[in-house]
Amino acid sequence: MSESWQEGIKALLSHSKISFLATQGKHGPETSMAPFAICEGYVLLHLSKLAAHTTNIENSASIGLMICTPEARGNSPLALPRLSLQGEVRLVTDEEFETAKLTYLKALPDAEQLFAFTDFSLFQFKPESIHWVGGFGKARKVTLGQWHNITLAL
Repeated sequence: MSESWQEGIKALLSHSKISFLATQGKHGPETSMAPFAICEGYVLLHLSKLAAHTTNIENSASIGLMICTPEARGNSPLALPRLSLQGEVRLVTDEEFETAKLTYLKALPDAEQLFAFTDFSLFQFKPESIHWVGGFGKARKVTLGQWHNITLAL
């Protein structure tokens, strides 16, 4: 992983396509896995209305999202680079849909068939708080301006 924390974030977002989604359920916090793509500084999530996390989002748009480097043999899980984001999520508008869909499918081409299912919707997550851990002793807050500069360069 690069010494530059910005390059570390770019590498993580370029190579990882899985996030861990934290939503507020009826009985407390719930977590699930959600593939993601980055579009114009936002995180795109394509979610089924049949999933509990979508119901949770409809009840509370505040979510947490973690993107983590996959574990590899010989590496300590405690040193894995990762991003922890908190913010609000909303449905992608009709005006934004085509651009968002193309961006999502560029990152996750296997998801194309899911766009034909009526229970799936495309959501846009706007991070409000971003925390980067690049390994042992390499943690920092990322400002929204820094986040936009990094993600627009992807």
